[in-house]
Amino acid sequence: MRIRYYYILNISRVLQKKGIYMIQASELIHKWHNVVKSYEVKDLDEIIAEDASFSSPVVFKPMHGKEVTLMYLYAAGQSFNMNKFKYTKEVHDGMNSVLEFETFIDDISVNGVDIIEWNEDGKIQNFKVMIRPIKAVQKVQEKMVEALDSLN
Repeated sequence: MRIRYYYILNISRVLQKKGIYMIQASELIHKWHNVVKSYEVKDLDEIIAEDASFSSPVVFKPMHGKEVTLMYLYAAGQSFNMNKFKYTKEVHDGMNSVLEFETFIDDISVNGVDIIEWNEDGKIQNFKVMIRPIKAVQKVQEKMVEALDSLN
């Protein structure tokens, strides 16, 4: 039994070096959907990698580290109207997920995508948010500033 485990582990490592993962994003995305539904910080904490990066539509360079990623994702949840928030499309390829979403903030229609890169441990390594139209970006920026200020 022990030899079998090491054999499988070795195959997994060889495949990962070639960019092939035994687990796929389509098998991991339920973790993110559970966080969105529950909106529990502890659930979010469990799926973010220690060296995660977050790219915001209103900050010009990626931010690095689990704490800042948690802070921005939590603030985004406070900023968006989660009662109207819904994912409309999903595309998964290897260890990457792209989720299109729609919501309203105040009276502004927001359309965007979450781009998620998973690591081999099944945690979120990179999270990028892109939003349109420009009025929505401005509204998200306004609400994110409010949400981040309330966390301090």
